[in-house]
Amino acid sequence: MELQRILCPVDFSDLSALALRYSLMLTSCGDARITVAYADTFSPPPYFTESKLEALEHQFREAFRGAEAALSRFVKETLGAQAATGVGLRVVEALPADGIRRLALETKQDLIVMGTHGRSGINRLMLGSVAERVLREVEVPVLTVRGEMAKALDPPKSILVAVNNTPAARAALLMAAGLAGCFGGEVTALHVRENRPDRDIADLCAWMPEEARSHCTLKEVTREGDPAEQIVSLAREMPCDLLVIGAQPRRFFERTVLGSTTARVVRHSPCPVLTVNGK
Repeated sequence: MELQRILCPVDFSDLSALALRYSLMLTSCGDARITVAYADTFSPPPYFTESKLEALEHQFREAFRGAEAALSRFVKETLGAQAATGVGLRVVEALPADGIRRLALETKQDLIVMGTHGRSGINRLMLGSVAERVLREVEVPVLTVRGEMAKALDPPKSILVAVNNTPAARAALLMAAGLAGCFGGEVTALHVRENRPDRDIADLCAWMPEEARSHCTLKEVTREGDPAEQIVSLAREMPCDLLVIGAQPRRFFERTVLGSTTARVVRHSPCPVLTVNGK
């Protein structure tokens, strides 16, 4: 697998710095170029007068120019001056999720790497709103990291991929194999039986082209039970450095939503999750 373009949206937080360091680590798979993006929008209150709007818009434009300089400093401080020289910078006037989606499409990105804020208690039922929208609205694979994950980054050697008999899972397995081949790692493919014959896999090995299998070690594991629970449980047992899962977003009352298994795995995984969209 050769990654050529990696998009890393940031908000100047420690979490987005972690995502940026992951992006740099992944550039070795194909000598990829990173584009770091910051998105914000100008949205004045509806009751402002025209003169107030002009003054506020002038302040926003000044802040927008300041964001470009701040983005450059953020990248240099996070990656170091030498690594930062090859990084592209984009400041986009848009709501974050909209800006990320549009930029990923316009620049034909191969991967998006971004942070998603962890939640506790009842709030853990929900992802960060920006990450959730990106996951369900873009067709580019998305790697999400959370703040409680390890700050010391090493190449992923132990990769867990969840598979069922769907095109999204097949794409996820191939991407996991490509990353394992790049970093000299091992892929564990987990199939959780769901009492659905259409999702059973007769021969997982047949999914893998010979050239892909020759570049990585593949282990197969089969379990029964709730898919999300079994995936997260095995990720903790291994432990894994990276979890790869295929997503098959579907329409629900005119909105695109993630399947419950994918969403729960992204929320609760102990390691970074690479979601491969099956649109």
